[in-house]
Parts: sequence; structure tokens; C-alpha cells
Amino acid sequence: MDSLSHLLALLAPRCEVNLHCRFGGRWQAGHEQMRSGVVPWHFVLRGEGRLTVGKQTRQMRAGDVILLPHGSPHLMESLVEWGQILPVAHRFNGTLTEVRTGTDQDALEMLCGEFYFGPHVSWLFAEPADLIHLHTDERAECPELELLLNVLVRESLMARPGGGAIVRSLGDTLLVLLLRTLLGSEAPPAGLLRLMSDERLMPAVFAVLETPEQPWTLESMAARAFLSRATFARHFARAYHLTPQAWLSQLRMAMAARLLRVERQTNLDVIAGRCGFQSQASFSKAFKKLYGVTPGEWRRR
Repeated sequence: MDSLSHLLALLAPRCEVNLHCRFGGRWQAGHEQMRSGVVPWHFVLRGEGRLTVGKQTRQMRAGDVILLPHGSPHLMESLVEWGQILPVAHRFNGTLTEVRTGTDQDALEMLCGEFYFGPHVSWLFAEPADLIHLHTDERAECPELELLLNVLVRESLMARPGGGAIVRSLGDTLLVLLLRTLLGSEAPPAGLLRLMSDERLMPAVFAVLETPEQPWTLESMAARAFLSRATFARHFARAYHLTPQAWLSQLRMAMAARLLRVERQTNLDVIAGRCGFQSQASFSKAFKKLYGVTPGEWRRR
């Protein structure tokens, strides 16, 4: 299994596709702060508009992907600044909500939704940046995105048998393609994607992802990367903003959280051992410190 597939299996994120927008004239669409672990996304299919996040203002165009890693409140609006702001109509079509302004002149068409990463969102997005803005029309490796989005829009708007299931499945595929695009970019966001793209750190990162239960130390991780401990720790901190030991602990906790949900009959001491803990007591203490509940309480949820 490749590293990105391994990571996705571990984190088990999901995607929801919930809005198809067609705006014309002068329009505005505001979005409130989302709860932690929810990453709103917008894909501009056609036309242009303006995005404001905090003190940042960006122009959007066809082919742009907007990600809000920390669910920050944001405003999307027309480039047109004269005339009255048109009212927005919402209609649920059984699969998603269609959002329209009262005009036949569509200046912007957009597909929107959320990625759900839960408590592990900081793994992928370790920086406090409010915005990731990709211009996929400038990237040669993104033809799959265009094909996928064409099918997504068609299935979202046509009431056909199985449409909802197809949209949910394609939404998860959209998440994988976007993470692959970020992984291959010149400057992936700080976090696991940057770790996985750093050729100096890759051997150690891949080894730990494959065998998190091994008794990894800073020295053994550095040895896998053929680096000194100091050099390895320095490069790691630049990519992830945490120490290798802190990352290892997070990885083991994520693995434990998944195993507790999917292997409900497995004893806690077995799960503790598979996640690199020497005892069930130390595992339970570390788990409660991170998640606020014991492993047993997490499993019963």
C-alpha cells in the first residue's frame, strides 16, 4: 500500500458534497466558522468571483479549488459592485441543495462541500493558515479532477437511481485527488503531506507509517533517513511543527481510535500492543489525555 493510501485508511476522512451554486448579477454568500475538524471546500466550475477570508482577498476563477483548513468564516461575492445584491434561493433536489440568484445570467458556477477529518485535521494542516487556494487549470496533473467534477455535477443534478450513493463515493475520491495534488505541489501545507513529500524524511516517515507498533526512537527514525538525530529533528520540525516523538504518539493514537471502532471484540491490551504501548494502563492514560475519554468509552460511542 502506498503512503497516501495508508494514511487515508488510518484517518478515515470523509467528504460531503452539499451545494451546487449558480450566481449571477451582484451576489454574496457568507459562511460561518465551522467546528474543529471540518474543512469546507469550494470548486469553481465556471466564471469568476471574489473571496475574502480574514484580511485576505482573492479573486476566484474557473478551475480554482478553495480549502479552509480551520473552517474559517469567509465571504464569497461577485466582482460586480454596482446594483442591488440579489436574493438567493435554495432548493434541495434530493441529493444536494441548489443555490441560485434570480437571474439567467450565471457569472459563476461552483460545487461546494466539506471534508471531515475529525481530531486529526492538524496532522494534515499543521499551520494556522486560513486558506489554501489551488489553480488546477495551471497544473498538468489535474485532468482527473475535471472528469470527476463533470460526473459529480451531472449526478448531483439529475434525479437518477443511485445518484446519492454515486455522489458520496465520488466525493471521497475527490478528497483523495486533492490530497494527491497537494502532496505533489511545490510547497505542500505543513503537516503529514509535507513530511511525505520531503525526500530526506520519506524513508523514516514511510517506515513508521507501515510499522507504528515498533519501538521507534528519535535515533532509529533518524537512522532510517540516514541523518543525524539533530539534522533529522530539525528538518522534521520545519515540515511538521512538532517533534518526531509527538508525531509518533499522534499516529499511534489515531491507529488506536480506528481499531477501537472497527475491531470491537479485540481486547484493549491487544490493541495497546499493536499501537506500540507496553501496557494497557499507559495506553489508556495517553488515549484519555488526547481524546478526553477512555478507550472503552470511545468504543461504546
